[in-house]
Amino acid sequence: MSHFQKLAEQGIITNAPGFVYGSIQYETIMGSESYGVASGGSDIDVYGFCIPPKEYIFPHIKGYILGFGKKPLVFQQYEQHHIWNKEKTKQYDFSIYSIIKYFQLCMENNPNMIDSLFTSTNCVLQCTKIGNMVRDQRKDFLHKGSWHKFKGYSYSMVHKMKNKFVKRFVELCKELNIPLTITRDEYCRMMGNNIHPEFMKCLVEIEKDGIKSKRLELVDKFGFDVKFAYHLVRLLNEVEQIIDEGDLDLQRNKEQLKSIRNGEWSLQQIEEYFTFKERELEKLYQESKLQYSFKLFRRILW
Repeated sequence: MSHFQKLAEQGIITNAPGFVYGSIQYETIMGSESYGVASGGSDIDVYGFCIPPKEYIFPHIKGYILGFGKKPLVFQQYEQHHIWNKEKTKQYDFSIYSIIKYFQLCMENNPNMIDSLFTSTNCVLQCTKIGNMVRDQRKDFLHKGSWHKFKGYSYSMVHKMKNKFVKRFVELCKELNIPLTITRDEYCRMMGNNIHPEFMKCLVEIEKDGIKSKRLELVDKFGFDVKFAYHLVRLLNEVEQIIDEGDLDLQRNKEQLKSIRNGEWSLQQIEEYFTFKERELEKLYQESKLQYSFKLFRRILW
């Protein structure tokens, strides 16, 4: 039985489509736990895939013709965050995908999804015969195109790591003696007509991006967001494994990632590492003998 279904039977999860509960084929812990850098107190990220009823996957069996009539039933994913277990000791974030959507993202070597097939066995919560078939062939999903996907995500991490609004917000909190945890509504009530324009602009951007106080505390402590920094380095290390070895070990560089998360690397060191790795990976991409695209379906057709 999947962990998702166990929580549902306890009455904790109640709003997923009915077929999801008994159709989950694969379920694994992701996030810091899967990368070997968990520090305790974090939400448990769980990714997985299910098989929807056949009419969701093959709508033509219900008479649907593309472009005509009522749109067919669609299910791509179910997501629910901040779910506490019965004992209130663990908090979960669930992302359960349709097998179609899951395969699509893995075929693209989406960095958030391809990792889920390479988690260590102690992170796997549920794996049916079908789940095992997919895990057994997980290397077949890897291809050279991963470099382009991972590079794009890496640039995103650089931007988030050095977010100017976050850094300035933390500075202004110190200058104005305002707690990092303040919300826009609280600030407006507190200041009335004396709102600081720059502070409000930063606060709006932070709330828009969903940045939590824990991340602000990291910037306050280290001068930049070390969590995004470790994700940046992790992405570079992972894609190097993929295009060089055609394999992926999520915990190979866990001690390095821990040191970054603990603030032992400066922002300059992170930026220099990124510059060096990007140059090396471009060269490695050109030399790699890995397939250019996903090949599993090609094998099935043959």
